[in-house]
Amino acid sequence: MFQRQSLVAAATLWLAAPAAARLPSQAPPLPPPDPGRYEIVQVDTPQELADACWNLESRQAIVVAPGTYDLGDVDFPNGVDGRLTVGRFGAPPIADIQIRGATGDPADIVLLGRGPLDPLVPFGFQIFTATDVLIADLSIGSVYYHAVAIQGDQGAERVRLYHTRAFDAGQQIVKGIAGAHDVAIEYSEIFHTAGAPQHPEGSPPGSCYTNGVDALGVSGWVLSDNLIRGIYCQDGTLAGPAVLLWQGATDTVVERNTLLESSRGIHLGLGPGDHTGGLVRDNFVRWDPDAPYVVDVGIYTVSPGSLVLHNTVLTEGRYPNAVEVRFASATGVEVRHNLLDAAIQPRDGAEPVVEDNLTNAQPAWFIAPEGGDLHLTARATPALDQVDALPAAPNDFDGGARPAAPGATDLGADERGAGGPIFADGFESGDTGAWTSTVAQPR
Repeated sequence: MFQRQSLVAAATLWLAAPAAARLPSQAPPLPPPDPGRYEIVQVDTPQELADACWNLESRQAIVVAPGTYDLGDVDFPNGVDGRLTVGRFGAPPIADIQIRGATGDPADIVLLGRGPLDPLVPFGFQIFTATDVLIADLSIGSVYYHAVAIQGDQGAERVRLYHTRAFDAGQQIVKGIAGAHDVAIEYSEIFHTAGAPQHPEGSPPGSCYTNGVDALGVSGWVLSDNLIRGIYCQDGTLAGPAVLLWQGATDTVVERNTLLESSRGIHLGLGPGDHTGGLVRDNFVRWDPDAPYVVDVGIYTVSPGSLVLHNTVLTEGRYPNAVEVRFASATGVEVRHNLLDAAIQPRDGAEPVVEDNLTNAQPAWFIAPEGGDLHLTARATPALDQVDALPAAPNDFDGGARPAAPGATDLGADERGAGGPIFADGFESGDTGAWTSTVAQPR
């Protein structure tokens, strides 16, 4: 199981090269739980799953058989409602836990609440007094609050979400509470199938109150190789960011993700003092030009010392700025080597270093922008072979090494020819069923 120092290193030692970047449908398979290390608990009904989560002990691995699990039908051990607890509220801590789909395909194991407006199932997984937790290869959604909630206030930290699908939560889809340090979200899909509803417990009540990933007062979060989409409000108002780390968060790394069809993109903080440090590199962000909802900026930072490097952002004319750096307290921010179709805007006294970016990118420069495939084509001449490689961004969206020769590095997240595009014609290739099918809805 991964250790705290490995995630801290991922957040702070930015020069380390990734193995090979892929999107969720190309996630490298994890080895099965080691029976020499873990007690393996096999479950194949919703009741067995709820009981196994409630009774978890250190060094146990729950393996979930294929099927659709209606959490609303469960007689929950907590005697209250339909959440899956990992470490009981107020109980002694447990550590080194795995909860795994049996097949390696998240589409095969779908855990469902009763919908984002029905409080019968308030959470998917709610992690309390547990550390070193792996949740992998399953889908969880249609819940009232959060599909995954990591309760740092109860001691939860060092959590890894790998190759999961988290969707259709009434509020934020993945939530981190202060103290939930060193979380990795990798090769996962985080989405609303048709936008977020107006929620009875919104802020204010009755409003749309959503984000894709929302964590406050945390450190060392790493989001890599994910697909985050559909983070918008059904009523057309402005949704929260697809990725928001704030209220004292530090050293967040957001890299090699694809963000589509959302209102707002990657945010390191909202107001002054909300975030410190952080790295946003090698991401694809593309907004829908025909979206019926309000659209805002793709990348936003208020974080002193943060780096925004080699991202590709297409606002499609829906918002005047692709990157914003805000507040005089956001000192030492660097925005370099990004490929954008809109401006880089300092706001409210910010004075970032802005060097070697291009802000007039055209759709024809990319393989399939309508599907989010922002790999470069031969038409992207103004972006090709323009700059020197940056030490803090040695690899591109696909994990290929950027060239060492002076002036041989392309702008944006893709280095044309570094590793070759993953997709030839569109956003996915091969069998896309695990990532584009309609998720079964609760009764």
